[in-house]
Amino acid sequence: MLSKEKKVDTVDDDVAQFVTFQVGDEECGMDIRRITEVIRPLKITPLPRMPEFIEGVVNLRGMIIPIIDLRKRFALSRTVDNPRKMRMLITKGAIPGASGAGGELLGLVVDSVQEVLLINRKDIEPAPEAARGQQVGFITGMGKVGDRLIILIDSSMILSQHERSALAEVGHDES
Repeated sequence: MLSKEKKVDTVDDDVAQFVTFQVGDEECGMDIRRITEVIRPLKITPLPRMPEFIEGVVNLRGMIIPIIDLRKRFALSRTVDNPRKMRMLITKGAIPGASGAGGELLGLVVDSVQEVLLINRKDIEPAPEAARGQQVGFITGMGKVGDRLIILIDSSMILSQHERSALAEVGHDES
């Protein structure tokens, strides 16, 4: 077992580890180091004057965490929710500079979580030109695994600076 661990350490620079998940028909991935936990959806408290994709906030063990519906963020058509499969990914570092308990955390509602996947860095392509605009800047690349193409997402880019400011204002209004 020890030799297996050493082998993983030696290829660590050549391989990235992603948690893969479904958003509509799309398969996405996020760096495992950005995810603090995967949970069943909690009751969401809506926030006023937020963009449609910001569902509101949840209270997770005393931490107030904003929640984003990735289906809405991706502007995908609404599908029938399957509460047995739906999950929330709690990510860290998504709201740099946020204060308070859980201030840098962000919850993402996804349709289901698939697996943890190792992707060779040589099999990660930059985001296509069409995915480099202001509205989709959170797409950092495309991972190729066999015949699968996985949309790689950076949680720190899901919210624009304006959206982060709007969330911060709501947080200050409630204190």
